[in-house]
Amino acid sequence: MKQLFFFALLTFGLSCSNQVVPKPEKVLSLDQMESIVYDMAVLNAAVTADRSHFKEQSITPLGYIYKKYDIDSTVYAQNDLYYASKPLQYEIIYRRVEKRLQALKTNYDEAAKASSALE
Repeated sequence: MKQLFFFALLTFGLSCSNQVVPKPEKVLSLDQMESIVYDMAVLNAAVTADRSHFKEQSITPLGYIYKKYDIDSTVYAQNDLYYASKPLQYEIIYRRVEKRLQALKTNYDEAAKASSALE
């Protein structure tokens, strides 16, 4: 029985070592992906809140992100797909982003509360 379990575990391990999604030529680190996803979330929220300002300034959120991180849409898409094929790493990225967004919200709420207390 132990041999059967060991064989099944070995077979599973070998099948998981094959990469379904090829590694991109330019691999972004977990920290870079976290920063990009965070910035995208903040910018998308800002655009939703005040779309006219972004149109007046001719700012495109994705264009800003690509320029800031010196990447293009292909590099981002390849890395997003690459990390999505690695669920544990993808989850780490999104949990970190969620934590940063929650901290931002907490800071905003505290500032708003302090501001209203001054009035």
